[in-house]
Amino acid sequence: MGFYEGKRVVVTGAGTGLGQYVAQDFAKEGAHVVLVDLKDCSATAQAVADGKGTVLGIVKCDISKEDDVRRMGKEVAALTGGQVDVLLNVAGINGNNACLVKNMELYNWRRTIDINLTGTMMVCREIIPFMEEKGGAILNVSSNVGKRGLPYRSDYVCSKWAIIGLTCTLALELVDNNIRVNAVCPGPIEGERIGDILKWHADAEHIDQEVLYKDWENVPMKRFMKPEEVSAAMKFLCSDSASAMTGQAINVTGGFIMS
Repeated sequence: MGFYEGKRVVVTGAGTGLGQYVAQDFAKEGAHVVLVDLKDCSATAQAVADGKGTVLGIVKCDISKEDDVRRMGKEVAALTGGQVDVLLNVAGINGNNACLVKNMELYNWRRTIDINLTGTMMVCREIIPFMEEKGGAILNVSSNVGKRGLPYRSDYVCSKWAIIGLTCTLALELVDNNIRVNAVCPGPIEGERIGDILKWHADAEHIDQEVLYKDWENVPMKRFMKPEEVSAAMKFLCSDSASAMTGQAINVTGGFIMS
């Protein structure tokens, strides 16, 4: 028996990166997962099946578009029988580039906020009704920069600070429905995505990418985070072992952020 045996779990951003890993990881614990992404989720579905996990279905959705999210909610209801136990809001973007606020284009700012913040809110709005009767857990992915500033990334930073505010507010709104809402705040995670981000910063700051890499991994643990370490924190926060925890934003940063 896994930690999430028979639980119906919705994962956004399930097509690639952390979302792909998390979907597989929860499925290994017995979860029946619904994969949501604008990107193709067939590789994730195959990986879940290879691990003897259960995929209830795949829903294509651009979370920045309200009509898409409303349709996603209806499709999730059909796939889960109208009951969701866990919602994992992993979908998001890094921003559009690295630039100073004085050079920020409004289109780029709005796109980041629309996806990372408004998209997460809309997904919650559509899925919450499927949790109200029996309770459940919502897990939002913020970032270490949801607790600090980072030059050249104001759009992304502001979206991730706001995710923590959304998390705390939802935790208070939903406590009487036995729905817990928490967030994780990862440091840089190993994988292709961090390479793109480092290149943006190296180009914008005129720093060699290798030098920047060493600077970013100079946290107490002297390394980037692994997807499985972030997923482990998520599995804990959504489990009965964390039954007294709601409104929390837990750091997974190798000791970089300690409060």
